[in-house]
Amino acid sequence: MRQLACVLFVLVFAVASPTAFSQFDPHPKTIGYTEPFRNQFHFSPKTEWMNDINALIYLDGQYHMIYQWGDKIRHGGYAVSPDLLHWTDKGVALIPQESLLPKEATRNASGAQVYSGSGVVVSGDTATKITGSPDQAMIAIYTGTKSGTCLAWSNDAGVTWHDYSANPVANATKDQDPRDPCVFWYEPTKSWILALYENGTTFYSSQDLIQWQQLSNIDFGFECPDMFELPLDGDSSRMKWVLHDANGSYLVGQFDGKTFSAEQEVLVMDVGPDFYAAQTFFRPTMPDNAVIQIAWNDHWNGGIGETPWQRNATFPVVVGLITREGKMRVTRTPFDSINQIYKSNVSLGQQTVGEKSQSENALKSLASKTFDMTVVFDLTNTTASQIQFMVANKEIIYDINKQELMGKSLKPDSKNHLTMRMLVDWSILEIFSDDGVFSYSEQFAFDPESNLIELYSIDGQVQIISCDFHEISSTWR
Repeated sequence: MRQLACVLFVLVFAVASPTAFSQFDPHPKTIGYTEPFRNQFHFSPKTEWMNDINALIYLDGQYHMIYQWGDKIRHGGYAVSPDLLHWTDKGVALIPQESLLPKEATRNASGAQVYSGSGVVVSGDTATKITGSPDQAMIAIYTGTKSGTCLAWSNDAGVTWHDYSANPVANATKDQDPRDPCVFWYEPTKSWILALYENGTTFYSSQDLIQWQQLSNIDFGFECPDMFELPLDGDSSRMKWVLHDANGSYLVGQFDGKTFSAEQEVLVMDVGPDFYAAQTFFRPTMPDNAVIQIAWNDHWNGGIGETPWQRNATFPVVVGLITREGKMRVTRTPFDSINQIYKSNVSLGQQTVGEKSQSENALKSLASKTFDMTVVFDLTNTTASQIQFMVANKEIIYDINKQELMGKSLKPDSKNHLTMRMLVDWSILEIFSDDGVFSYSEQFAFDPESNLIELYSIDGQVQIISCDFHEISSTWR
């Protein structure tokens, strides 16, 4: 069984407790974010292992992220950002009882290890019961292994974290199952809903995050559930619930506060090899109530030899829901503030792409190792069988005849146009197409010495309608 868990964190402000603990920073001060394969506009920890994204919360102008940290014993790593672009690694916020960190790192989390969950913001009576104060607060709900579903809280914007004295609040376990509590607010019944990885997905409800009542179960999901409501095709009168698991498999349907009813078969929101344990920000405090998602950029695939850290996070995306070919499909679109870190902008007009043996590189004027590029092709009169990008040592192929990108189904639009948007970083490739229905995430060891970008066709020619290229600045310097 994979050692994953979805930690739920709730931000809370209250009085200090004996288990209060200031963030412990285990990282050396010399990390410069210039190591080979160190991504420049995607989050990675300074050192050591990271995996699941656990708690994503926006509060008072700052984005908070708690993630799985520690190769042998899972902790709650912690980072903050003012804009979802520039992250500060604050070290470790939640330290479990079996931590291997030095003794001065106070054990401030219940259980042997801190496994995954989610995060919420509370105030009033609920905050008082947990923290001793009615003030707005961050609270964490997570699986403490050998314990159960547990709470941790912070009353000072994440500077200190506290262990809830009456843990576990639910789902007692001798080991690690059940696990991964995802908690969200359900307005119609004025209650908290918990979706738990337990014989599929089991739902619970609570008025105070402490006392939980089982509601129902659905035979769906493996690890780290997340659940949110979206308007279908932007129509607020057609609201649908999305339930997904760590693999990115998802159901769309209705939730009545007790039972989830699927309205179509299981689909997948990202078809790349390195997408796992995605979580969305706690909705009620988000600007514009947006659904912003970050995932772990791996799928237990062994990494690429990066050091002194291991693994990364995907770029934040806005999640939507549209109708495509009679199905309700989740869309993933890069957070639009990415334009704030554009270093340069180049637009190329219409041109013909030919075979490498007969033509010049269609992107010969471009060179970079960190960029956001959107290319639109007209496939109407093409004689080519394939479109081939070369980015450093990475080959990216669209098969025109099979209508497949990297071996995954991707059809052109009704005008027979194909749009491909690529985010390329030092060890991450993300591709988006079909209005965000197509999403592909891969961790890849791009040659650190190469900034090559090439585009050719195979077995004929193909037309480019447009190419918009944006080199991206490092967010670490």
